[in-house]
Amino acid sequence: MKYTATLIALAGSCAAFAPSAQNGVKSTSLNALGEIKSTTPTDMVGSTLPFKGFDPLGLATLGSESTLAWFRAAELKHSRVAMLATTGYLVQAAGCHFPGMLSSDVSFESLSAMKPLDAWDAVPDLGK
Repeated sequence: MKYTATLIALAGSCAAFAPSAQNGVKSTSLNALGEIKSTTPTDMVGSTLPFKGFDPLGLATLGSESTLAWFRAAELKHSRVAMLATTGYLVQAAGCHFPGMLSSDVSFESLSAMKPLDAWDAVPDLGK
């Protein structure tokens, strides 16, 4: 019985990853020479499945190629910072800590005993 339920659940989840038809919406922009060129999110370098063409805010059509490159670099930077922050939050919440002292009166062990936001408040201002 549980094997049948598992197979039904797996079969239903496979439909979420089936490719959908592209609607073929295209936009135009000007390049440096003032020529009109056709751009779509699917034409962008690095655009891959399953979300090929995902551009709900139309950022691919703003500015020039250098603007799009800046947007991409900013997205990568901010996503990496968010991943590190989440990892740090989870590691600290699990009670893992460095040995030793952070300052003359605050140890890493005392900070790991606190909730994450309380631990941040307990870090000396010069340490932030």
